[in-house]
Amino acid sequence: MDTGKAWYVFRYYGHLMTAQERLAYGHLVGTAKAMQGRSDWAAQTEARNKPSHLRRRLSDDPEVLNLTREGWDVFVERTAQRILDEHRAEVRFNYCCRCGALARTPKARQCRFCRHDWHKEITNSE
Repeated sequence: MDTGKAWYVFRYYGHLMTAQERLAYGHLVGTAKAMQGRSDWAAQTEARNKPSHLRRRLSDDPEVLNLTREGWDVFVERTAQRILDEHRAEVRFNYCCRCGALARTPKARQCRFCRHDWHKEITNSE
């Protein structure tokens, strides 16, 4: 799965994450905030030892740590792929009917790449 699709699924279908994935997400957010954007394993270890209010977001759960071991990008890709595998019927990709690019959101009606606008096309067909 390409990175754009993975982030699209993660962002707009994140409600389909498991409880462990939600904890892992919080863990990575806390790490990234405490470490100025870094989320790799070394950053996670450093964040745990840093005096910060963000430490409460960090987890000691081995399953959560396993999910976050390789940082943001790998976590997002794996989570998005699992969501697609288990909930394919619920995930709707919104592609531009002119250029075929993935729209910014599931409800977007204008392509951010070719600027094609399909507001009227959808309204008239409904």
